[in-house]
Amino acid sequence: MSRNPAPFVKNPGRDFTRKRSITFSDLLLFLLTMENHSLNRELRRFFDSSEKLPPTKSALIQQREKLNEKAFPYLFSAFNEQFEFKKTFKGYHLLAADGADVNIAPYAIDLLTRVQSNSPDSPYYQLHLNAMFDILENRYTDILLQPRAEYDERAAFIECVDRNPLPGKCIFVADRGYFSANVWAHLQNSGQYYVLRMPKTDFLERFSPPEKGPYDQDISISVTRSKKACHLKNPDIYWYFRPDRRFDYIPPDDKESLYMLSARLVRIILPNGTEEYLLTNLPRTFTKKDLSKIYNLRWGIEVSFRHLKYSHGLVYLHSLRREFIYQEIYAKMVMYNFTSLLARCVKVAYNGTKYKYQIVFSEAVATARDFLIHRFTNQRIKELLLHYRSEIKPDRSFPRKVRSQRYKPFHFRT
Repeated sequence: MSRNPAPFVKNPGRDFTRKRSITFSDLLLFLLTMENHSLNRELRRFFDSSEKLPPTKSALIQQREKLNEKAFPYLFSAFNEQFEFKKTFKGYHLLAADGADVNIAPYAIDLLTRVQSNSPDSPYYQLHLNAMFDILENRYTDILLQPRAEYDERAAFIECVDRNPLPGKCIFVADRGYFSANVWAHLQNSGQYYVLRMPKTDFLERFSPPEKGPYDQDISISVTRSKKACHLKNPDIYWYFRPDRRFDYIPPDDKESLYMLSARLVRIILPNGTEEYLLTNLPRTFTKKDLSKIYNLRWGIEVSFRHLKYSHGLVYLHSLRREFIYQEIYAKMVMYNFTSLLARCVKVAYNGTKYKYQIVFSEAVATARDFLIHRFTNQRIKELLLHYRSEIKPDRSFPRKVRSQRYKPFHFRT
């Protein structure tokens, strides 16, 4: 990119052609390695030199303004293309879909990210991060950012499925919030495999599953926009959609067409004894135990969001301007993938102790940042990664604590 910056700048042939204290490559590396400090502290840390002073905040902003909206999405996808996604489950890539809200700085004229809180005088501002995550590789494969006013996880999921960059067979895994007839139809039409957790709504009652015991049945239902009596009186065969409900395969005014949806409905028992239903089109070579394991692995994307927010500093954005915020979010996603690959380069030996050990991911983040800035040797990287280890305790579980958060104000950064 630094050898040919023209596709990634707003004014090709002019931007990044003159000598500046912050070069094109320095700018990208700086954005990739930013932590949670103030901008002045970040500039001092990155441009550490005993001979000259670090660049000013104004110089940094002027250089950031030159990047166009293609720069960091290209960096994200190009970086993934350099490293093959190899790990599979029975020959299938496991791709989890989920989203996370990103709180950003208030900007009164930005109505698309504005969210009204319980207090009328205290709105807050959010972007919604939709992500596709390879669970076994522990890497993000796709990102789609939406302003909170245009937030639509199901539409984002469909778009990410349609542009899936991975070759070979994939299984898309999603929680109950993603289930809809439209999502189901798009997955079926694209020929992709999926495991969707079903919400416990009246949709399940259409198929009259037994209250207890094993359940693994092939189901089918026809979507229609017709209100004929034969359609409304047979909910186990027909699924009526009003004209104002989205279903891309039947126009709102089409009262004649039927669209057949078919899948496999499976009931599984979670470790805590709770019953859940999964909708899938996987063959029966995938047993209920396999499906339960696939869905349980989906938790990996939730863990990745925690590291993204707190280890990589997604809750400590440094910008007010929305285009700069997009740059930082993409930069942190690239750094997450880089850190994951770096941690995989080292194997933690097992010496017969009570527990096996793993690399501490939050410390691996610091090692990844230091490497990009100082470029120390491979041996030093291995030493640092192996120095910070933690026990693997797979049987532990804790109740999930959900707490509301606001953005971290700039003037409280050190």
